[in-house]
Parts: sequence; structure tokens; C-alpha cells
Amino acid sequence: MTIEKEGFLYCLYCDICGEKADESFNEFMDAVNYKKREGWRSQKNEHEEWEDVCPECRGT
Repeated sequence: MTIEKEGFLYCLYCDICGEKADESFNEFMDAVNYKKREGWRSQKNEHEEWEDVCPECRGT
């Protein structure tokens, strides 16, 4: 999962394009809930590793 802790906040990044979500979060689960609500997806890549993908990159 590409939810990274930066200082006191959690930030969500797309593993394909590198785009950062519009919001930062105080709690890890807030980032997870945002991801679900905004259409981000977790999917396995060609190496069978999990990645987070923004709505614009889904399907590529």
C-alpha cells in the first residue's frame, strides 16, 4: 500500500503515476476510507505486489 507517513500525517500516492491524493490524513484508516470513497483501488501488479491506483490510472 502506498499510504506513507509524512511527519504526523498519512499521504496516499498512486503507484502508477505518482499523483498524491488531494487530502492528507491524521489516521491511517482515514486514508483507507478516502481511497475507497474516491474510487482508488488496490491491485496486484505483474510481480504479484500490491499497489494503490488512482481513478485515472485504473485499467492501465
